[in-house]
Amino acid sequence: MDGPMATREPSARLFQRWLEPTWQPDPPLPKTLAQLPPGARICDLGAGGRRLSPETRTVDVTPGPEVDVVADIHHVPLPDQSFELVVCTGTLNLCRDPGQVAKEMARLLVPGGWVHLEIGLFQPYLPEPEDYHRFTLPGLRLLFGQVGIEERRSGAHIGPMSALSTAALYLVADLLPGPAFWRRGLRGASHLAFGPLKYLDAALPQATREQGPFAYGIYFVGQKAP
Repeated sequence: MDGPMATREPSARLFQRWLEPTWQPDPPLPKTLAQLPPGARICDLGAGGRRLSPETRTVDVTPGPEVDVVADIHHVPLPDQSFELVVCTGTLNLCRDPGQVAKEMARLLVPGGWVHLEIGLFQPYLPEPEDYHRFTLPGLRLLFGQVGIEERRSGAHIGPMSALSTAALYLVADLLPGPAFWRRGLRGASHLAFGPLKYLDAALPQATREQGPFAYGIYFVGQKAP
């Protein structure tokens, strides 16, 4: 890109990240992708417009330019044992029947295939269009163990300081609703005040960040029996 936007765009992205209430010190999804062989087939449930690789089939309930299959992920119209990895991030809490979704994930996997799941724990209520569930790591082990998927690694990918930052921002928004200029100004100021708290997760010991009781989001990586 040429012109003034070429210099403004990186700083704009940095400013946007600064205002966002959550941050991942050590994202787990790239590690899962790195363990796959070249050309591995991936199914991304609730992809939300992203494409992880050329071999990825994206599934979402909402049509879009990067959506290959428009479907409710309780019943995915794709063949059994078609993928080496099934990914589902930020979506399971929106599903009416998580057990049925776990069954679909297991059905889609080849023997020895992998599941990568990320879900909110101390995440605010976010209806898209509805928000039904929260899971602990023991809950995810139980859920996926019932469909033949054994845990390989797990932990917190968004830490407790992100949870604190988000809670503060939502509280301010609830206390100061409406279009009045001063209310909008205070809501904006709260992002500047509380948004940077998320970066303090990097200062926490890894064990505290991953095993503490107040993580914003947790992840689970499991493998289907060969």
